[in-house]
Amino acid sequence: MSKKMGKGDLWVVVEHRDSELLDISKELCSQGRRMKKSSSALVAILFGNEKNGLVNDLARYGVEKVYLTKGEEWKSFNPEASVTLLSKMIFEESPSAILFGSSSFGNSLASQLAIRNRGALVTDCIDLKEYRESWVAVKPIQRDKINVKMVPASGMLPLFTLKAGAFEIEESTLTKPIEVEEIPSQISWEEMLTKVVGFIKADPQSASIEEADLIIAGGKGVGDREGFKFLEEMADLLGATLAGSRVAVDLGWIPYERQIGLTGKKVTPRLLFAIGISGAFEFTIGIKESKFIVALNKDPNAPIFKIADAGIVGDLREILPRLNEGLRGIMR
Repeated sequence: MSKKMGKGDLWVVVEHRDSELLDISKELCSQGRRMKKSSSALVAILFGNEKNGLVNDLARYGVEKVYLTKGEEWKSFNPEASVTLLSKMIFEESPSAILFGSSSFGNSLASQLAIRNRGALVTDCIDLKEYRESWVAVKPIQRDKINVKMVPASGMLPLFTLKAGAFEIEESTLTKPIEVEEIPSQISWEEMLTKVVGFIKADPQSASIEEADLIIAGGKGVGDREGFKFLEEMADLLGATLAGSRVAVDLGWIPYERQIGLTGKKVTPRLLFAIGISGAFEFTIGIKESKFIVALNKDPNAPIFKIADAGIVGDLREILPRLNEGLRGIMR
């Protein structure tokens, strides 16, 4: 493996789906560009197979070099093989730090790499700043009610997982060519103790709201627990993930781990329905990175309509049954 870029480069391990770079990866690259030293490079590690089209996207966010895995074996994600390969690369290249998304993919790799390489891991970071010769990370604890600052132990490789939606996405103004290098496998696949034989799609109702592509969120305006059942039916019909506001959680309509907002979680779905939610800042800060927002509320002056891409004004008890009936007809 080439060492032309020298030691001390900052690495980001990126994620993609359906040939598209995920937003969390854009955050990783943007934050990595802000963190790296002027004498080092921002390097992306790209697992998978059909992914050459993603290189230009990575260059837009400041990546200077990309390591690509090669071979049909990498078509499916294998944590054991990925950790083995990354460990060898770390030994050869000595990166200054490695960033991952705080997702099932990133958390799986980061935790195993920290153990195998005696790294210092800080998970679920919402801020990262330079501190002396290292970094200080900010992460929430106590059900996100308290933020703590953590500094990785000196002499250990720092690894960080970043929470989605916590870091600003910035495109780079630099246009210099990106360096691409295929990673020699260096792995005996026959010796791997685990093999991926297939994937089972997760039940959207149990999937993490931070990784959901389609979210239906309910608030106080839904009325009661019975009213929330209309949202559950809608989520079942659309294959969506159910979430709620702080009020919905406080009233016991939905568990805390599905709370969106300042004291909950930030989400980045392609489509979000905000149903019976007025749109206070405490909630909207958690949905600002959503691609498309549809609001349903009986109050035409509700603040949620100011940030929604589309809106429906009316009584939810009348609208939702009709909407679900229409969906049932479409889904047959």
